[in-house]
Amino acid sequence: MNVAYIVLLILFVIYVPIYLYVRKSEKAHNAGFVTWGPTIMIKTRWGLKMMDRVGKHKRLWNAFGAFSLVVSFLLMVTIIAILVIDISLLPNVIASGTSMGIEYALAIPGLNPMLPLVYGIIGLVIAMVVHELAHGIQSRANDVKVESSGILYGVVPLGAFVEPDEADVEKSSRKAKLHLYAAGITTNFVMAAVLFTVMFASISGFVTTDYDDNPAIYAESYDIGVPVSSIFTMVDGTPIDDYTEFVNYLRVNGTPGLDSYNMTYVYKNETFVKEVALGVYINTLVKDSPVFKSDIPLGSYLLTMSDGTQTVSLEVPEDFTSFMSGTTPGETITVCYQDPNGDVKTVEVVLGEKDGKGFFGASVSLSGMSLTTPTILLDSGINPFYGRESLSDYAMGVIAYIGAPFQGFSPVPESCVWWYDCTIMDADAFWIIIYIIYWTFWLNLVLGVSNALPAVPFDGGFLFR
Repeated sequence: MNVAYIVLLILFVIYVPIYLYVRKSEKAHNAGFVTWGPTIMIKTRWGLKMMDRVGKHKRLWNAFGAFSLVVSFLLMVTIIAILVIDISLLPNVIASGTSMGIEYALAIPGLNPMLPLVYGIIGLVIAMVVHELAHGIQSRANDVKVESSGILYGVVPLGAFVEPDEADVEKSSRKAKLHLYAAGITTNFVMAAVLFTVMFASISGFVTTDYDDNPAIYAESYDIGVPVSSIFTMVDGTPIDDYTEFVNYLRVNGTPGLDSYNMTYVYKNETFVKEVALGVYINTLVKDSPVFKSDIPLGSYLLTMSDGTQTVSLEVPEDFTSFMSGTTPGETITVCYQDPNGDVKTVEVVLGEKDGKGFFGASVSLSGMSLTTPTILLDSGINPFYGRESLSDYAMGVIAYIGAPFQGFSPVPESCVWWYDCTIMDADAFWIIIYIIYWTFWLNLVLGVSNALPAVPFDGGFLFR
């Protein structure tokens, strides 16, 4: 059983008798512990005086309330779009068997493998406190008394809260209620925007690298003996300054077979040389696709493809893409490949159809490596619009950026941080600060967007009541 499930089970067993005690104990109630549905509210007076002081500026908070309604509506559209996209992708996720466990749905550092423990705790505490303070301040700005503030607990900490006086809320105007409910959503979003700006400016202004455009590994699906985050600098003793030079060398020097090259690479500032087989490697197969139904197994190298009039030697993934772009649905092609056992075989494949072109049904890479450059990785890690051209691309870029931590970005994969130097301070200290900023930004963004969901008990649901 997954460790997260075991921990949750243990916490549940501990929580049940505590919950039952709190529900019946007068001493617990007097100490501020009360049950609320299946959860426990731990009530305090923390921050109430500060809410009173800040909430006195009614004109300011009235303007902020109007702004909050606009932001909340836009975030509501965003969360609905994310849910629609996720639901549309669900059949493919189920079929692939790659769905994530429940631990990834819990924004709890230590249980969610994606969230780092220390940075996650710092970011989550700041996000929750900011969210609830906004509710409290907006309550006071609209003459709604705040009874208490505290923590909501249910097996695990579920969040912070402020408790407005229900009678005051009921008799307040419709506008005041809307401003109150929208305050937390928008304050989290504003906090996220400020932190993102600080992060973007800091990285753009103070981060440099000696390997701007060198091809580098940031992930791999097949172990070629070169560590992830290695940067290639030479092939067979020939310097390569960018990916194009790398591809051109392989195309010029490759033969119709799986070729090996002496690759010089840098890993954590040390230089190594290793003989590596480089070719067009099958990473994944689409279920029931033409290649899936053929005899070509996952993990094979595609060596050549022929359409009957020309035979193309496949040295790099771009050769495969170029060949497939000239095919038609129903066309029969001849594929020569090397299987995972090293045996070279030939098979005929009848292509399917996708977007009016021939469809093979495999994703390929250069020997199982996901290659990038330090410049591209950094730019894509801090800019959700990187490489986007149309308005719809921009929208998808924002949604993809929200999910970037699931791909290991924070804002760049931790394994790749050694690629970069800092011009103003020690690089290790700089990245610690950036990690704190990033995870506080991300958790504020996620808390704001998720609370915009138009369903009770989320703030977005109360906006429609």
